[in-house]
Amino acid sequence: MTETTAALRAARRPAAALAALALVLGLPEAAPAQPLRDNAYTIDLFQGPILAPLRVTGIAGAYAGYAEGIAGMVANAAAPAVREPFSVKWLEADVAASISIPIELFENNDFDNSGDIDLDYSNFVYLTLGGQLQAGDFGVGVNAELQRYSLRDEDGVETTVVTGKYHFLGGARLLGDALVLGAGARAVTLGLGADQANLTIAGISPELGLLIRPDWASYRLGATFRFPVNGGRLLGEGAVVDGQVRRAGGLILPNEVVLPWELEIGLAVQVGPRPLNPAWINPRDQERELREAIARRRAAREAQRERELGEIADPEERARRARIFALESARERAADERELAAGPDVLQEERRARYWNWPREHLLITAELLVTGPVSRGVSLEHFLAQHQQEREDGDSVVGSSGAHVSFSPRFGIETEPIPGRVHTRFGSYYEPNRYGRVGRQHFTFGADLRVLSTTLWGLLPEVAYTLQASMDFAPRYDSVSAGIGVWH
Repeated sequence: MTETTAALRAARRPAAALAALALVLGLPEAAPAQPLRDNAYTIDLFQGPILAPLRVTGIAGAYAGYAEGIAGMVANAAAPAVREPFSVKWLEADVAASISIPIELFENNDFDNSGDIDLDYSNFVYLTLGGQLQAGDFGVGVNAELQRYSLRDEDGVETTVVTGKYHFLGGARLLGDALVLGAGARAVTLGLGADQANLTIAGISPELGLLIRPDWASYRLGATFRFPVNGGRLLGEGAVVDGQVRRAGGLILPNEVVLPWELEIGLAVQVGPRPLNPAWINPRDQERELREAIARRRAAREAQRERELGEIADPEERARRARIFALESARERAADERELAAGPDVLQEERRARYWNWPREHLLITAELLVTGPVSRGVSLEHFLAQHQQEREDGDSVVGSSGAHVSFSPRFGIETEPIPGRVHTRFGSYYEPNRYGRVGRQHFTFGADLRVLSTTLWGLLPEVAYTLQASMDFAPRYDSVSAGIGVWH
């Protein structure tokens, strides 16, 4: 045995011990040392920082256990069938759109938490557009999230990136309001505009969700599972084969682009006089009860008159009373018809008043865990775009560096109304896992709604109260401030 061989074996012992310890503790392994030289890798579309509707961002994304409104579709597939407390119609339609232009307060953004601040994210725009239609116990919804930004490296080379996430969902309420089930599809698109290249991918896969919300209880439990979306290869103009390696704009292209699977489990608890889970009143049930009550009242009146006529022995007197009863019946039927005609509007106003008469004071506490699946031979989007720069530095591998293991992101949020009817505030925190196998980072989020005015737009629409909205997200090497306009409920 040579001294070199002995030294190698001695060196292997502590290395093997460390590897065994890492295996026992579930620690991530180091990526193999090889740069991008061929197409045998996958772009991991995992997104660490939360980019979502402002209300979701304000409570750190902990929304799966609440799951209300169009915003809820990004967190729980059951959201389209969840009746909000202000829902007063059997057939409800709603649309929502917002555009956010995050403001960077400090020039230190490390968007993918790689530890390198090597790309300049500029001209960033986040757009969300959604709509839902609810009919009785059923609901369907569509929501689209579009992110557009330009990335410029230190050499001034610019790449335009447009990503889109889409949810096509349907759901149903069961056991009254106690259980809401939803299912549908999640789709993703990615467009890259690089030097002499224009590439796109698209993929779609199922997602399932549920929400448990017993009537008048002060808690909710929600969960959703999204299957992985495999977008396949980047296709389009500018792709060439150079020595069996597909390239475009000087970039080595991946074999596939994957949005990993996700499991989101959440809890919402509300304290204070305002109810969290008020029973939804079905307008058709309420109107049917009104018709049945009027019919019973009419039948009781007729039965009473029949008894009175039966007790009259004199035929002339009985005929006279019958004529009087006929006139009274005609007037009463006319009054019943007027009540029936006005009934739907009156009952709707009663349901609306029921909502607005509830106290505003409340404290909503939400918590959730987002679990994201692994990606084989994953590379982050940022590292894919910066591969020239990585190769120039030290040639360290990025293949397999992103998404080698399952990631866990615990989240926590608080929502309250410190000035009832005027100001709504949100606070939260979430842990962003590091897909590179290192320690992640903690984010702190804030959000607020300020009610500013109510208008009917010169009588063209029902009166609506509008708000100015803002959300903020701060973490080491990351900051984002967004603003928007919303509707006050």
